[in-house]
Amino acid sequence: MHETAPSPTTARAPAGAPAADVVLRWATSLAVALIPVAFVFGALAGMASEVRPRTVAVVTVFWFGSWTATPLLVAAFWLCRRRPALATAARWAGWLATLPPTLTTALALNL
Repeated sequence: MHETAPSPTTARAPAGAPAADVVLRWATSLAVALIPVAFVFGALAGMASEVRPRTVAVVTVFWFGSWTATPLLVAAFWLCRRRPALATAARWAGWLATLPPTLTTALALNL
């Protein structure tokens, strides 16, 4: 008798894991990787405070959020995604974790 190899779709994701969770795992990992970039860009944004003070104020808010709220939201996503009662909250935390570093970098590049 011949044995068949496991199908590639079952080997990629655990059973019952929706595709959104796989995307969120990558997105939250990317958000954590972007924290140092956002930190540098946010710190350099202060040099444009005389030219564009409102944009620098918004960048500063997201700059603080990128190194304070993002790690907490990523931790909440990774800890709560296995519990069915907290799965929706974990997904929201995962998507929200990507915003501060991304917006800090994007706004600082527009300065």
